[in-house]
Amino acid sequence: ADEERLLRSTGLLAFQPDKFQGARRTERYFEGWYYKFVTALEAGDDNDNIPNGATSMAVVPGIFQGSHKNSNESHAFVFVTVNGTRQHYYRFPTSEFTYSSSDGAEGYYVQVGANRFSHAGVTLNLQPGKGDDADLVLRGELSFENPKPWPVSLLRLGAMGPVGWMPFLECTHGVLSFDHLLHGSLTMNSMTRDDGDGRGGENDVPTTSPLVASPSSLVSFESGRGYTEKDFGRSFPSTWIWLQSNSFCLNPGTSLFVSVARVPVFGLGLPGFTAAVWHDGELIPFATWSGARFEALTASDDEVHISMRSGRSFSRFWREGRYRLELTVDRRNVPEVLLYAPVNFTKMAPFVKEALQASVHMRLFDESRGKEAIIDDVGEYAGLEVHGDVSWLVDNVCGKETANRFVCL
Repeated sequence: ADEERLLRSTGLLAFQPDKFQGARRTERYFEGWYYKFVTALEAGDDNDNIPNGATSMAVVPGIFQGSHKNSNESHAFVFVTVNGTRQHYYRFPTSEFTYSSSDGAEGYYVQVGANRFSHAGVTLNLQPGKGDDADLVLRGELSFENPKPWPVSLLRLGAMGPVGWMPFLECTHGVLSFDHLLHGSLTMNSMTRDDGDGRGGENDVPTTSPLVASPSSLVSFESGRGYTEKDFGRSFPSTWIWLQSNSFCLNPGTSLFVSVARVPVFGLGLPGFTAAVWHDGELIPFATWSGARFEALTASDDEVHISMRSGRSFSRFWREGRYRLELTVDRRNVPEVLLYAPVNFTKMAPFVKEALQASVHMRLFDESRGKEAIIDDVGEYAGLEVHGDVSWLVDNVCGKETANRFVCL
């Protein structure tokens, strides 16, 4: 903690991944902060520890700077999805994107229009504007209690580790809080067009009739759980698997994060991965730079299966010893929305399938403590993205003996 405070005091953005990194970038750049909220879980009536229905939500503020030569699409944005059943994309002029340039009480903040985001919480005041791919009105405030970021050190820049120092990466990832308690509530209602025909604008004929708001609903996130991460760079990878959940009924406060991707380096596609489990106030990393390797990776329309083994590490941020992680993600009948992402430096477009209602069975073993799993639990309301030629990742995943790539990031 002392080292991290010292590094952050230097003012170098590399040691402050939460802050806006793109102040000097005016084109071919994007940056987004991913906030996930899940209402408090309650065990089912039959005491089987299967939670009753909750509300999950992802809110992503950010900015896109298109190419000066072939794009006039630069804009700020806020993306929202509720339960992963419909995407809402609100556009703002870049002039309405503001951010903190120095440490304050919030640590950092970004603001898009009247919407403010920080480590301390969020304030939302969203209403569909002309041309927005959105029909949701969302207002309210949530505060965060005890955020838990991935620690930053001189050689390990959070989730990216030493790879984060490479200047040519197309996309850099950061985990700003593995888990925190939520306080507050949000009101939401949808906007439809009143055509006077009883169909609410569901016909295919364009209409100029006014938007009409449905009755508002109040959703309490009190004692729910939150998670925050971010991405910035030129573009998303061509292929990746991303998984996250911190809604474990038997282990409240435990959080799982996994990212596996094809990383372009000097014209070559190299596999890379970073992952971690936050449990009992400690970080257990599974990443190339921590000596971890895959034992298995499979992906189908029904499920994703991952088995990883950690390396030894003597950092004070996590336990010494070897860990084995087994994950099985249930994708059956899970709804997906289309996340907006940068396309060829020209625009943001909805083409990345994302789920917020997947479930992941996690088993974590500490082999220094015997054969019993120290975690055997199901993470509900898991975020999941399986994008691109995932078979390439399966064939070349880090640690696989038959992989035809000898370098892994």
